[in-house]
Amino acid sequence: MLQLSVPSKEDITSLGLILAGSCAISTQGCSLRAITTKEGKMKKLFYVLATAVFIGTTVVPTHAEVAPSIAVIDTGTTPSLFGDKIVAEYCVVESYTCANGKTSMEGAGASALPAFKDKALDHGTQMLSVIAKVNPSAKLVPIRIVGVNPNGNAGLYTLDSVKLALDWVIANQAKYNIAVVNISQGRVFADCRVPAGMVEQIATLKARNVAVISATGNDKNKTAINSPACIGDVVAVGATDNPWSGSEPYAWDSKATPVIARYTNVSAALDFYANGRWFVTNANGTTKFTAGTSNATASISALWLLSRQASVDATYAVITASSTVVSTESVTGKYVLIP
Repeated sequence: MLQLSVPSKEDITSLGLILAGSCAISTQGCSLRAITTKEGKMKKLFYVLATAVFIGTTVVPTHAEVAPSIAVIDTGTTPSLFGDKIVAEYCVVESYTCANGKTSMEGAGASALPAFKDKALDHGTQMLSVIAKVNPSAKLVPIRIVGVNPNGNAGLYTLDSVKLALDWVIANQAKYNIAVVNISQGRVFADCRVPAGMVEQIATLKARNVAVISATGNDKNKTAINSPACIGDVVAVGATDNPWSGSEPYAWDSKATPVIARYTNVSAALDFYANGRWFVTNANGTTKFTAGTSNATASISALWLLSRQASVDATYAVITASSTVVSTESVTGKYVLIP
């Protein structure tokens, strides 16, 4: 889970409202050279056939023709690590710029990170690597919402950044057959406060059979979870430690009894627990052991795509049916064993 930034006075002064752009599919024109034939009917037939071929080569793919994908809203990544798993990229930042020097970018390289020192910027790559481990065939749409300052540190981002990313997801969901949206960012806000319109965004995606899956947070809060995980239509994921609740990189044991992680935020809105202990890939390609609700969330996102049914509620029911009860002290919930 990535904690949202608290802006300084300088940040607030320098920031403006960034509106997310959407991409429209364009159709190229076609210039046919006139061919003279002895018979006018043959000439007419040529144009009819040529036009038919042209139209047939510009049909926009349907959902059935595009593999379902998982959009990962996060810090960005090193796209080359995932090769043809990546089907689209987008960047929208509140501070500093995307790779094109602007505050938004779509297309190849949009999710790419510049050189950086802040290890928190490895987070996006780490989440993509968890998804790729659980579901190697999953197509990925990395969305970068974190700028990088000249010193190589993460810039300011808020839930407004997440909302801008969701704007793009909604506009491009059909084009890339986005089936799942993975979100790690957030923090606990009173009364589950989120930017105006975000609840409606998530409802829109749910109506399209797109699950928004979000981390509950790592603050040891036992009465509230992060926004946006607290929203009713969001699938909220907490973490288990298995078999050891410490920070040492001990191997995960599938036969051990899962223990709800002491750090995981908990509330009645939490839907599933999953293993939070993973060896992940960093942006430079190295491997690292990490633990947290973000890892658990990424694993559920990958499993969701593998289990996907005709609706979000139907998929939820399938995963619930495969879950077992996990309890620690006064906390009880649904534990999902990731294959």
